[in-house]
Amino acid sequence: MTLIQHQGKLQITCDSCPLTYRRTYAQEDFSIMREDITAEGWRTRRVADKWTHTCPDCAKWIERRLF
Repeated sequence: MTLIQHQGKLQITCDSCPLTYRRTYAQEDFSIMREDITAEGWRTRRVADKWTHTCPDCAKWIERRLF
């Protein structure tokens, strides 16, 4: 999982590249953060017991690679 916690703030980074989501959120705003990243095209998946986060560019690349 690439959920960064720093000084009480949360931020998401892509598991496929070094991109970091531009906004940070208070820990109590976790659900708002999920809504925001989903609206902007980020993909969140659970594989086995681990969460992965993929930025929109990497998600598009992965989808093209599968077809």
